[in-house]
Amino acid sequence: MAGTWSVVRCPACRNCHGIRGQPRQCPHCGQSLPATTPIIATADSSAQLRIEVALANTPEELRDELRKKLEQMDEPLIASSSSSPRAIYSAIQKAVGEDMILYREDVQIILDKLDADLLVDDILEKMELDGTLVRQRDGTWLLLE
Repeated sequence: MAGTWSVVRCPACRNCHGIRGQPRQCPHCGQSLPATTPIIATADSSAQLRIEVALANTPEELRDELRKKLEQMDEPLIASSSSSPRAIYSAIQKAVGEDMILYREDVQIILDKLDADLLVDDILEKMELDGTLVRQRDGTWLLLE
């Protein structure tokens, strides 16, 4: 493998995503990925990985045009570190008490502090799907990790 990152396509949902090392589980559908999952592309940096994943998930007839536009951009596609999933998760871990209970309002405060253009419900839904949170009957969430 030439790069440090690989782009793989999930055989179940057909979405591509980036990985390091062996494929484990699709972040889109949750399907376990076999070790024989084909590598679509490789990348040496996370910025290059974002471009390769975007291209792999773009219809083939539009890829050349998209690649030209991405390469002509003055500023590379780099996510703000403050609104990265890792930064949001870290802030959520700090916001929960010893009981590991998370309130919707806590997530909104975190997103506001990080100046993230994300919706609270989208974050909570993604974390539920990832198995990081469990919704409780009283409208709170239990942080599992």
